[in-house]
Amino acid sequence: MKDGLRKLLVLAMVVGVATCAMLQPLPKPPANQTIISSGAPLSMVGPDGRVVLAIRQRVTARLADLGEDNLLGRHLAAMEASLEAPLVAGNRVRLLVDGPRAYAAMFGAIAAARDHINVETYILDEAQYGGTNVSDLLVKKATSGLAVNVLYDAVGSSETPPEFFAKLKAAGVRICEFNPLNPANRGTMRFTQRDHRKVLVIDGNRAFAGGINFSATYSSGSRQRRVSAADVIKGGWRDTHIELEGPAGLEVQRLFLQSWAKQKCPALKPASYLPPPSDAGDTLLRINASSKDSLRNETYVAALSALTFAKSSIDLTMAYFAPNDHIEAALIAAARRGVRVRLLLAGVSDFAGIVHAGRSHYSRLLAAGVQIFEMHKSLLHAKTLEIDGIWSTVGSANWDSLSFSNNDELNVIVIDQGFAAQMRAMFADDLATATHIGAVSWAKRPIKQRILESFWASWQRIL
Repeated sequence: MKDGLRKLLVLAMVVGVATCAMLQPLPKPPANQTIISSGAPLSMVGPDGRVVLAIRQRVTARLADLGEDNLLGRHLAAMEASLEAPLVAGNRVRLLVDGPRAYAAMFGAIAAARDHINVETYILDEAQYGGTNVSDLLVKKATSGLAVNVLYDAVGSSETPPEFFAKLKAAGVRICEFNPLNPANRGTMRFTQRDHRKVLVIDGNRAFAGGINFSATYSSGSRQRRVSAADVIKGGWRDTHIELEGPAGLEVQRLFLQSWAKQKCPALKPASYLPPPSDAGDTLLRINASSKDSLRNETYVAALSALTFAKSSIDLTMAYFAPNDHIEAALIAAARRGVRVRLLLAGVSDFAGIVHAGRSHYSRLLAAGVQIFEMHKSLLHAKTLEIDGIWSTVGSANWDSLSFSNNDELNVIVIDQGFAAQMRAMFADDLATATHIGAVSWAKRPIKQRILESFWASWQRIL
């Protein structure tokens, strides 16, 4: 069962039930508001703790010539005002495009682990890379004495054979199911709250996050030739992941430990889960995590804040796109104030309903000057955003109600021009094989298409 069918399962659970609270818009700054002053303090953590003098001085130096047009200052200020998570300094990041490249890095990291391995994922199935199964790799590390802990989602992994989990348990891997569908298991009835995060933490200071699950779906790259929509859905999904080294890995680790504790999972095998953070590089970032248990959804706030403060460009790649009124309004407002807004969306999906719901927004977006592209040659599963050549995010959160209202999600926000340049190159590469949706041709689409859009738009709040 792929993501789309799982969405249908969740939909069936919540029909007739008011499960999605209305999301409140982020207040917009007045037109004449000063974004930040050169002396404004930043909430920052790093290798030496919350007060990181040397790194803070490096950041301050980059803000020395701050003015109204300073894009770095705009986005640092926007996050400081709207997000609770601190800025994390002292990191190294690596962009990982598609399953094979991500698995090469992740399988290599697991093999190199010395103390512990923590996995938190929506889908946990028999992923393979280089002839090695992920189950064999985890079993090998567990039997060699490492602490291996796995938290998987009950719905996302509902089609994984029981033998897979039995194999891990027999080797000493600690296994925990997020919000089991059987309420007798730890007494939960929160069927609609799913753990949609895709996280791997190695030895506390190295972490992976993004859109890639452990699944055979990612055994091949997205550029392989496929002749039909069915072939596109079967595998080689287009997805994006990110690797982190440094204090940010420790922040991801803390979130994993919180999830493990909230789910009342079995006791963790003793290990050094919170080691001293290391200084791995100069990249600034924020770990943008959200949960239905939180007072507000941080991934939603981050998305709306970034759109609101964008000044020159917005490039969004989104697997499941069914924005609420506030997100749509922010995209339209950005385009109307002269920001180049480009959306790369799925033209083929494992859940056709979300494609039709997303297309119900096209006419209004196109009329405002938003550029829309669809991917048809590969199934798009990535969730990334790059703004102004300085602000980027890679994560698990879709722009739909399930991600913004119900799911546990984790995005990584990177504030770095070099990383943003890599994101732009990746976006340009994807556009080269995408289909442009023009306003004139879209206005001539068939009546059947319009009916499907209208039908699925009516269900958008619970998709």
